[in-house]
Amino acid sequence: MITSQPFDLRLEKVGLGTKGGKAKVVVTLMGIGGAMILTFYKGVEINIWPTKFDLLHRAVPPLGEHASHIVGPLLAIASGFSIAIVLITALIAMMGSLQGIVYAPCMERDWSQWKLGRDIRLFTVAWLLPQYVVL
Repeated sequence: MITSQPFDLRLEKVGLGTKGGKAKVVVTLMGIGGAMILTFYKGVEINIWPTKFDLLHRAVPPLGEHASHIVGPLLAIASGFSIAIVLITALIAMMGSLQGIVYAPCMERDWSQWKLGRDIRLFTVAWLLPQYVVL
């Protein structure tokens, strides 16, 4: 998966000794903590409209209360970790793009190298542009 590449390839380290590393850990724990609070909070149920849809048309009743107490927190923890990884990866990509915007013109000052012809450069831009638009 693309979003886990910085961690899989060891391109990014948490660095608990730095302020940035501590901030990453705190923000991740806050996100997971918020998801856990929302999972375990037992408040008033809000029924906006009835949701009695059985898309599988099964005669067996759904899982009981105990299963939802196990699966719900596990899904919330997984959700917290996945959104943290996505946000960290998006921040890394954005900062890399900004650095590239500043660094590239400083290193290549010949403006004829910047024009796009009908070659691999145009193909590269056409291939990568939809990927950045989605982000």
